[in-house]
Amino acid sequence: MIGSETNSAAGRSSHTVGDASRYFFLFAMQTIGAAILFWHVVPRFRQVLLDPGGHVARPKNLVWSLSAITLMQAGYWIRHRLRLPLPQVLRNALVGYVVVFVARMSFVLATSIFGFVFIVRRPEFQIPTSRYFAVIIALFALFCYTQELEQLGRALIGPDPGR
Repeated sequence: MIGSETNSAAGRSSHTVGDASRYFFLFAMQTIGAAILFWHVVPRFRQVLLDPGGHVARPKNLVWSLSAITLMQAGYWIRHRLRLPLPQVLRNALVGYVVVFVARMSFVLATSIFGFVFIVRRPEFQIPTSRYFAVIIALFALFCYTQELEQLGRALIGPDPGR
């Protein structure tokens, strides 16, 4: 049983209320960052799809994007560094599958942006070279967030009954 394991170096159980609180705080950081990123990116993406030549790269958009990416990456890597376990959550397969679905859909958006910016490359769509770097780190942040969502979703679903 996971809840009864002890960390011999610290002499405490591996799942404490503090660990769960830290996990959910760091997960909330990632979720807020993802929400900010989606809030600012989705309208821009729609605008660029409709009129690629009309897109103007604004510093304000870059600041919001980099802030969101920083929140997401800080939450993800701090959790990774602290090796915080997934909290003991009540099993709910429906909620778990919804969380996994949201993870996959968020990554579908990320891959569509990647496809438009790097594969399709419409000549009338011009962004500064430095923005390509911002797109790559935003996609990586979304990938990390997707991983976190999928782990949480799988924990909510519970063990595979066929195993």
